[in-house]
Parts: sequence; C-alpha cells; structure tokens
Amino acid sequence: MMPQNVMQEETTAIAGQNQPKKDRFLRWLAVELAPTLCGSKPSTILSLINTKSQQALSLWREYGKAVFCDAGVRTLSLRSFADRECVLFYRPDTLLWCINRPAYRAFLENLGYPVEQGSEACLAVLKARFHQCCPHEIGVFLGIPLKDVLGFMGMISLRETCRRDWCIYGNPEESIAVIERFAQDRTHVERLLAIGFCPVEIICRGKERLSYTA
Repeated sequence: MMPQNVMQEETTAIAGQNQPKKDRFLRWLAVELAPTLCGSKPSTILSLINTKSQQALSLWREYGKAVFCDAGVRTLSLRSFADRECVLFYRPDTLLWCINRPAYRAFLENLGYPVEQGSEACLAVLKARFHQCCPHEIGVFLGIPLKDVLGFMGMISLRETCRRDWCIYGNPEESIAVIERFAQDRTHVERLLAIGFCPVEIICRGKERLSYTA
C-alpha cells in the first residue's frame, strides 16, 4: 500500500501538470473571445474538440462553468456530442442592441424569431434550428453586417466582392472596418496577457474596464 504522503505528493504533481494546460486554454479562449469580451461583437461561436496540441473540450467541460459564472459574457451550448461541443459565447446587452436595430429586427422576425421577447427567446429558436443544421442567419448574432448575411443567403442582388473572415458583398468598407475592429480587440487582449493580466480576470472584466482607444 502506498504511503499517504507519497499519494499526496503524486496528487499535487498531477494537479500541477494540469495547471499549464488550463492556463494555455484560458489564454487562447480570452483571445478568441476578445471582440465579444470588449463589446464589439455580440457573440462568438467556438467548436471545441480535443487535439494533440490542446484538450480544449475536456478543459472546457472541467473549468468552463466556473470561469464564466461571474462573467459578463454568457454561454450557450448549441450542440453537444461526446467528442465535440459547439458553444455560443454572448454578451446579452450587445446582442439585444444588435437584434433590435430596425433592419436586423425585421429580418429576424421574417424568419420567425420572437425579437419582441428578447435575446434569450431568439437564442432558444437559434439553438433549436442548430440541431438540424447551422442556420445562415446566425451571422447576425455574430455581428456580421446584415448585407453580407443577406448576400450569402441570396436574398439581395449584391455580388461577392471579397473574402476575409466571411464572404463580403457589395461595398466592402463597412465589413472590413468591422473585421479590423475585431482584430484590434484580439491584439488588445494579447497585450493584456503579455503584461501579466490573468486570463480569468480578462474574461470576467466588464467591457468598460476592457475598453481602449483603437
């Protein structure tokens, strides 16, 4: 039988081995979610799986709920399997503002989303549809300009002019400005991490405390 002190030392060693993996995962997560954490992007969708380089799914299922319990960003599992999980990270206030803009609201209501009932009701519909396939209108929830969502869905006659983070239709200036703002948010969070901020602190900060001059 193994002595108690040896068992304790081995348990501590295992916990220590897991800590760097957790920290790397949370740093990666903070950067991926930066535009939503900073309030520029209403939501971000991530497909979490385990790979040789990072056990993202296992780490998420072990630590995710605790990390986000006090965060301004909420989480919604859109679809979950044993080997992967699709999670939507969203900021309720930003999302509510986004879906209530007149043109966006009309678009979503035309597709059957109960915008008048609020963002949570709309997310419930989105999740139900996500179980069948990934609905193209999810772009609106992700902060993609409406013209690009409509163009991708073939609902307007604008031609595709370029491809960046998504397919851009018509005049690309607005879309590129949005993409560049998202990139600036990621750079901002990377800098915070580089000067010693804890990723959990970044995730749990309010968007006002993460704000900066772009």
